[in-house]
Amino acid sequence: MAEKRVYVSHDSALHFWRTNPPRYVLDGAGQSIRILRFCSVTDEQVRAFCLSEAEFGPRPVHVLVPVQGPRPRSILHYHVQKAPIPPHSLYPLRDGVHVVSPELCFVQLCQSLTFVESLELGMELCGTYALRPFEFEDMASRDYQLTSVDSIRRKTQTWKEIHGLAQARKVAQYLVDGSASPMETKLYLLLCLPQKHGGYNIERPELNPEISLPEEFRNILHQDKVKPDFLWRKHKVVLEYDGEYHDGKAQALRDERRRMVLEAMGYSVITVKKQHVYDPLVFGSFAETLAKRLGKRLRPLTSKQEFSRENLRETLLS
Repeated sequence: MAEKRVYVSHDSALHFWRTNPPRYVLDGAGQSIRILRFCSVTDEQVRAFCLSEAEFGPRPVHVLVPVQGPRPRSILHYHVQKAPIPPHSLYPLRDGVHVVSPELCFVQLCQSLTFVESLELGMELCGTYALRPFEFEDMASRDYQLTSVDSIRRKTQTWKEIHGLAQARKVAQYLVDGSASPMETKLYLLLCLPQKHGGYNIERPELNPEISLPEEFRNILHQDKVKPDFLWRKHKVVLEYDGEYHDGKAQALRDERRRMVLEAMGYSVITVKKQHVYDPLVFGSFAETLAKRLGKRLRPLTSKQEFSRENLRETLLS
């Protein structure tokens, strides 16, 4: 008798990827499964795999099956996947347990998320943080990305017969790599989405890129490089987000030293505080200033675009 398998997907897969799994999982060894076979379809069979809530989140566990049927649903939520699984989209965790890739998980969830929610999820998966909605600390940092914008774009353009693809393709064109926090994601979306989606249509920056320091500045900062929050390299403009964690005197002193070094290197450094982001008038003035530094003039909004901006702010900052 063939060994039973379970293919974890959707919300349960997202919970797994958010809990900082071992990096070796991302090596992708053994991702040869294309057709869903030998699926575990009863509660008893699934219990044998010990799919804990710590690993896959609250019940029910979301799983892929090739055909829907009259099955019990007390701990399972079935998603029918009749077409072949895209190549390299199933990760083996242990005997019989597989989880969909971050890219496939993203596409699956785009089916049920709004456009802005999908953007936030895509930025998280392509960033270096993970939301932890069921824990005391609502965010965790990691030193690697689960996927990249390039990977999401390439795969969604070639994949077929996956629910959520249309939204995922639309969202992918606006994603960037490297966001280090939910607030950086929100700030990027507010500034850089097109006006039709509520943003200010500001040129896309690099998020948390490395800037190498000349020898004469390394002793000042006691480091070889710095990583500003936002960088428009061509224009030599840096944007730093000053959140609540920057309130300490020691941190303020380090920030001031870094600003002085960057300005000495020819960069224009702009800082935006959390309270500025939440004030629409102040933030609008800040966006105008940033646009001018980048040699851009913001266009007036139509009434429809004004509604889109209010809706975007409400969605991101509520």
